[in-house]
Amino acid sequence: MKSTRSAKILAFSSFVVILVLAFVLVGAFQNQSDAGLPAGIYVLVVAIIALSLTNLLQIMRLTADTIRSEDYLKKSFAQVDEQDYTPGTASPKQQAEEEKLDPEAYAEQIIPPSESGQTLSQFSEKLLSNAAGPFELVQGLFYVRKQDSDEFTIAGKYAYYGEEEPQDFELGKALPGQTAKNQKSLRLNKIPENYFTILSGLGSSSPSSLLFVPVIHQEKTIGLIELAAFKNFEHRTEELFNALSEKIGNRLTEFL
Repeated sequence: MKSTRSAKILAFSSFVVILVLAFVLVGAFQNQSDAGLPAGIYVLVVAIIALSLTNLLQIMRLTADTIRSEDYLKKSFAQVDEQDYTPGTASPKQQAEEEKLDPEAYAEQIIPPSESGQTLSQFSEKLLSNAAGPFELVQGLFYVRKQDSDEFTIAGKYAYYGEEEPQDFELGKALPGQTAKNQKSLRLNKIPENYFTILSGLGSSSPSSLLFVPVIHQEKTIGLIELAAFKNFEHRTEELFNALSEKIGNRLTEFL
């Protein structure tokens, strides 16, 4: 709005200056010439004045159109604010993120079906591979609990490139062990790279988000899944894997 006003003032000032200079020019020629001014001088002065006036009118029209456009945009944004962004309501993006994921649909998509001759390693790695696409995983580990023990050992890996096998852990110790003990998924987002050697079995990997999922059967933790991604895991993803925990556990018992 300020810029349009400035343009109008500048255009009007320029027209006035040109008009004054034109009369000064005519007066100077008249004083220096007793025979009067040539007709061409009058034509030139009139042409300059006419062009200046045309320029002024054009700028006035353009600035008027700009002001009307600005007013229209302000009214449009005000209507959008009133209709689409009512205080206390979530935006469409927030509403989509808050919608719960269907455990039954994801169970069919992620948990491998029973197959004759399938091994524990094949089952666990297939499950991790199935989960990689929907949740944009960059790495995954599947641990199982040793029989008659509180120790968990690696059973399957997805995109793991460490030189050594992921280390075993005990129930209640470190974050994987504590998650297994609590029997509830743990979501960690925005983790510094140098913390992975402490928090995770993924070693020197550089993802920024981790999700620990206990695998439960008959109220006992029999496995643990560790997932890593470059983007943050959503709360609804954590809730989904909580719901899938026992479903995965039921299948896992076939190999223990």
